[in-house]
Amino acid sequence: MHFLNVGHAYENIARYTRAVTGEAPDTAVLHAAYREAVSRHRPIAAPREGTRIHHETSEWGDYLRDADVFDGIFKGLRPSTSDEQITWPGEVTAAVMYVRDLNPDLGRLVDLLVTDIILLPSDSTGGGSAAHLPGLVALSPAPNWTVFDFAESLVHESIHLNLFAGDMVHGLYTKPTSEFAADKYRVLSAVKFDQLRPLDRAFHSAVVAVPLMWMQHQRGETELVDKFTVSLRDCCQGLNDKRHLFTPYGKLLVHQLCEFAFSLDWDYVEESISGENFSTYAVTVPA
Repeated sequence: MHFLNVGHAYENIARYTRAVTGEAPDTAVLHAAYREAVSRHRPIAAPREGTRIHHETSEWGDYLRDADVFDGIFKGLRPSTSDEQITWPGEVTAAVMYVRDLNPDLGRLVDLLVTDIILLPSDSTGGGSAAHLPGLVALSPAPNWTVFDFAESLVHESIHLNLFAGDMVHGLYTKPTSEFAADKYRVLSAVKFDQLRPLDRAFHSAVVAVPLMWMQHQRGETELVDKFTVSLRDCCQGLNDKRHLFTPYGKLLVHQLCEFAFSLDWDYVEESISGENFSTYAVTVPA
């Protein structure tokens, strides 16, 4: 599955960076080049290297609140406690290390794509990311979150960012996503049971379920596998019924997603993360 592959992520980010800066980055400096590129697309610059952690009182917090970004997370937003400001960044660091240990290439994908993490204490726990804010991840931890919850949320949002990058470089849909709110373009969600969601959101939700199911499988848990298997397959049926709304690149990703949904082949997931056969995609140049 190309949307999980670290090599494909590097390829897409290199193309995105070249489109923004006009220079083709060498792999050795891709992290820095990507951060320069996203800084041109966002109101707040990315750190030159690594990942910076922010709280709700930061410049990012002010911007997200004023611009009504992640409004679902901001419902019930409250000031973070001094203990949370000390503890949560440590949990994020531990989660990053856990992902790297679990699968080094998945860790590399997260390290490349995530430039900033903002921690937002609220009644709406979970995470958020946005296509127009590349590199930024918002997390709203629950009081009982473990390192596994932080890790799964971080990977979840990283795959969203990866899909956004793939969409920018290759295009996923044949229509603007603003049209997908219409009833005729809605598909059953893979994670919000029995809900019809706009095509792009349903597709994203199905894609990001895959690595989370795999992460839990790796540690012998079946909660998400039991919870999402049927709904993921229902979502795939809906996506297949609307294949005409996907570009050739989008159709490829839908096909790969459905291959996993109906097989639950965990080796396929691992191969997707690291395999060279998922690392490139031929770009069709008009004659």
